Amino acid sequence: MITALLPLFFAVLLLGLPIFAALAFSVFLAIEFFGNTNPVIVPMRMFTGMNNFSLMAIPFFILAAELMRIGGLSDRLINLAKALVGWVPGGLAAATVLSCLFFGAISGSSPATVVAIGSIMFPALVAAGYDKRFAIGLIATAGTLGPIVPPSIALIIYGSVTGTSVGRLFAAGLLPAILIGSLLIAYCIVYSSFKGYERSPFPTLRQVGSAFKSAAWGLGLPFILLGGIYSGVFTPTESAAVACMYGLFVGMVVYRTIDFRDLIGTLRSSGLISATLLLITAGASAFSWLLAITGTPTQLASQVLSLTDDPFQVMALFNVVMIIAGFFLDSASAIIVLSPLLQPIAAQVGVDPVHFGVITLVNFSVGMITPPVGLNLFVAMAISKMSLQEVFKACLPLILIMLIALMVITYVPWISTWLPSLLY
Repeated sequence: MITALLPLFFAVLLLGLPIFAALAFSVFLAIEFFGNTNPVIVPMRMFTGMNNFSLMAIPFFILAAELMRIGGLSDRLINLAKALVGWVPGGLAAATVLSCLFFGAISGSSPATVVAIGSIMFPALVAAGYDKRFAIGLIATAGTLGPIVPPSIALIIYGSVTGTSVGRLFAAGLLPAILIGSLLIAYCIVYSSFKGYERSPFPTLRQVGSAFKSAAWGLGLPFILLGGIYSGVFTPTESAAVACMYGLFVGMVVYRTIDFRDLIGTLRSSGLISATLLLITAGASAFSWLLAITGTPTQLASQVLSLTDDPFQVMALFNVVMIIAGFFLDSASAIIVLSPLLQPIAAQVGVDPVHFGVITLVNFSVGMITPPVGLNLFVAMAISKMSLQEVFKACLPLILIMLIALMVITYVPWISTWLPSLLY
């Protein structure tokens, strides 16, 4: 049955079915023709996959991000980033990376970060004389910081399928996100120095203070959420509901940029995005369930560990597997399908599940900027009016930086484990 499952999945996917339908239908066909179980269990497992308290956080975080985006927060975060790093060589490019880091701490989503920051910064970078390929490649890549910096939708999914503490995962993502952001900013400085791009004048304390004051309400959200989680005031799922109320209050009362019509449209778009993501989760849950009941994780563990039990080699192999999977699967599906398979093997060679969660997320973040399924590439295409091939070529140097960061995060575990250990 398992031998037939993967060929069936790719065959159904090639027919053009949506990813969630391809996952669920391939499981149905495998059970119907090669198994001895009633196929009616497939929709039951799909429902069970969605019936998870932790996953309730996903629609709330998506709605909070949309409220903050239409509430005008993007402009304020960009102005703050310019005030902080705009004076370095390539300051506008560095400010783009920092803006993605700030907005990612609010949205938890990679495509949402690319849309919110890229739609403003791409025209600004081109108007300032930056090469448009460099600009769009930087925006698409910096957008991957969205799911890595806490709070993160992808980390919620990983925690739900592996039983890992979501609070620990949120804490584990902070330093890796800062590391990746720092490497991207360093690249901007070096690239801009060679190109001779102009830098902004050094800001005054008054300008920095004004930028902080303007963006304070938006920057307050991650502090409220993470502070509430780590102080025990509310759970990660409850924090998502708090984020929605906070976003609604800031947009309608403080900034006064959201009216009732905007709210209805935001609810509709957030509902569609959430439904799409939860359907993918349902299909992937059925897929991973079939793998689990057939003992595939145990068999895979035995085969891998028969080759080597060296943690260095095992993690190198897993990184290759996850990067290749990221070419063909979106991050939510890939996390649900592969994490239950690979995480137990990683645990057997001494890799902490929280550390492995961050490694998994960074791997699939690289998949967001690689064809054919990289969502950030398609969002960047819409922003820049460039072809998929052009956007992907623009991302190549930055993908190399992401891979360097991945190696550091993989083999220097304290980057991911120090903060969770300190907080817990």
